[in-house]
Amino acid sequence: MKFFMGGSYDMENFSLDPKIQLASIAIKVKDIDKMVGFYQRVVGLDLINEENDMAIMGIGSKKSKLLGLIYLPEGEEGSNNRTGLNHIAYVFPERFQLASFVHHLLQMNYPIDGTSDHGYCEAIYITDPEGNRLSFSWDRPKDQWPLLDGKIDGVTKELDLYRMMGAGYGEYTGVPEDTKLGSIHLSVDDLDESYDFYTKTLGFELKDDDFINAHYLTLNEYHHQIALSAWSPTMGDHYIEDEDLGVDHITFKVPSFESLLQLKEHLEDKNLAVYFNKGKKIIGLTDPNGIQMWFMVFEKIPC
Repeated sequence: MKFFMGGSYDMENFSLDPKIQLASIAIKVKDIDKMVGFYQRVVGLDLINEENDMAIMGIGSKKSKLLGLIYLPEGEEGSNNRTGLNHIAYVFPERFQLASFVHHLLQMNYPIDGTSDHGYCEAIYITDPEGNRLSFSWDRPKDQWPLLDGKIDGVTKELDLYRMMGAGYGEYTGVPEDTKLGSIHLSVDDLDESYDFYTKTLGFELKDDDFINAHYLTLNEYHHQIALSAWSPTMGDHYIEDEDLGVDHITFKVPSFESLLQLKEHLEDKNLAVYFNKGKKIIGLTDPNGIQMWFMVFEKIPC
């Protein structure tokens, strides 16, 4: 179900509630059994629920839902490498937990695609069986984040995994309880159009634009929640279609019904087509790339 834009994007600034958080992401997959197995055995997520051709995965002890896998057997292979998802970033609470996960991957002989020390965090990158890229990181304390003129002054240096593990690690028994969906990096066709949508329409704030053809955005003091880039070599006027694999929708946790109503009124004032369900306390709309955005009020994170 898509919610197409009914008018031009807002050219005035609008601020979403800074307490809004990323909750979960759902991706369309071709082989759901293989993908569930990967996210259980390699990543360490729990299978919380499975129904209607969708597997909900997260942290079972907290019923915290971080990822949805939508079964799409007719999906076009490779379509998730075009417009849509660059990578999903999960954040562990502590450095030793990331080190434990690295040790777990090395024991499994699962390939690590890359490592980065960004100054504000340390991260590793892997790819799931269908080509979706994943980042796992831990954040340094905020007082250690590199800042320049109020913006993140990020760097990209190689992370020494063995040195990190040398500082301490334990047995990896699954995704730690307080793991969160830290950010989502999107590959977009028209960077300017997407940037206007997320900043001028939804009210995200620019945190870092030091990288060529990329913007890092947030609603609060976090280093970034959404990243936009035009880096994909296969991009070009591709609006995400229902039969494309990869990202389907992104869910945000809204702290209050009042905040949700303010967003609804703002979007309707700008003649944007939205879905609104008062009983379920949810707003749905579609970004310029065909990615569904869900804003929900709830106590427990759904997918």
